[in-house]
Amino acid sequence: MRLSSLAVVALVLHVAASPAASDLVAQGAASPAEPGSSAVFRGRVLGTGGAPIFDADVWLIAIDKHVATDSAGAFRIGGLPAGKQLVQVRHVGFAVAHDTIQLSAEHDNIRTYALEPQSTTLDTVKTVAGQANYLSPRLRAFEERRLSKQGGYFLSDSVFRRNENSTLGNLLESRVPGLNVVKGTTLVSGRKHCRGLLFIDDPGAKVKSRCKETGISDCYVTIYVDGTLYYTAKMADQGVAPPDVSRAFNVSDFAGAEFYADGAASPAGMHSNDDGCGSLWLWTRER
Repeated sequence: MRLSSLAVVALVLHVAASPAASDLVAQGAASPAEPGSSAVFRGRVLGTGGAPIFDADVWLIAIDKHVATDSAGAFRIGGLPAGKQLVQVRHVGFAVAHDTIQLSAEHDNIRTYALEPQSTTLDTVKTVAGQANYLSPRLRAFEERRLSKQGGYFLSDSVFRRNENSTLGNLLESRVPGLNVVKGTTLVSGRKHCRGLLFIDDPGAKVKSRCKETGISDCYVTIYVDGTLYYTAKMADQGVAPPDVSRAFNVSDFAGAEFYADGAASPAGMHSNDDGCGSLWLWTRER
């Protein structure tokens, strides 16, 4: 049966005006589905007197998820797996805040973090020699961090030049606290023996717990060369052995090195999901 044009128009108007259709439109506008979502984590980061902190870093450590706060100090991360998460919040000039949150998919998970101003602690920084004049941006940035006294352990160009007959393993072990060199070849954390943030339901827990069973450290230091990832402990889970630093690297090739014992100590822009085993950043020499 063919409908007249007037009948078709009347039918469309009737459907659009029906309660069921309007409800569906309203629901679709109010609750857009977030692909792969399950939990939402949001909140604010505040400073002294409740003032919002802009560009604070909120880090979910286990899944290596970062978000920066806006001008109101607010943050939001969606599409997260439900369950326990370790949270770290930090901003230059403030003490790092740590938290554990049980994320639920049934409602928004909200936190407000108040960061305390941090005074500079000079005795945790080891610097050697005066300031060098570098051409490359990466070495200039290294020198600024070295002289800022904001954390970490540093080896300058003059140290590398005076020890060119040594191996990198020996040089690091003798000068960098919190870092051990096993048999002069393998870099491991000097602060913890076994790596990993193990939860009861962590499917990798049995693999990581072998460290305790064998007594052999698996807390390998994460290594970067000129800002590019060279090795991380997670590569060991894939069968990639840690590098022999005394063979893989020549002391004469480098102008700087900096070591951060854990993620909380590293500056913004140099985050490393290193399982708390520390990260070593090597910077090659200008030619």
